[in-house]
Amino acid sequence: MLLSKKIAVELNLAGCKMKQYIAAMLKYSKVDLTPEQFLLIDLLWNNGPLSQHELTMLLQKDKNSVTKLVDALERKGYVLREQNPEDRRSNTVFLTRKAEALKDDAKTKGVYILERMLTGISDDELKIFLDTLGKLCSNMNVSDNDE
Repeated sequence: MLLSKKIAVELNLAGCKMKQYIAAMLKYSKVDLTPEQFLLIDLLWNNGPLSQHELTMLLQKDKNSVTKLVDALERKGYVLREQNPEDRRSNTVFLTRKAEALKDDAKTKGVYILERMLTGISDDELKIFLDTLGKLCSNMNVSDNDE
């Protein structure tokens, strides 16, 4: 198998496996969030209220996916959506008290899950991996010149 094809396959498998692992560990840790919901709430914990457009950009997901995430979190009572009075097409997403109460415990559990996932990998290896991923992502930016 070509090295480039093997890398593409392994990255895809690793991404799927990571999502499954984090989902299982969150469930085991009694954190009632999917990995994507956790990422969205974590952005709000770190940044405060954000527009759905800002969440779309930060999560690098399409508008419909973010709307579904916000809908699910709203049903669970973790976020509220408020229409921007100056632009009715825009919504701002706020955390509820329930989400704020979850913050410390969920963040602690999230860090533990990630640290467990990275067991046996040195800081030097992680730095090289991050550098390589950054280059890979940079190479995948689509520009007008690529078409």
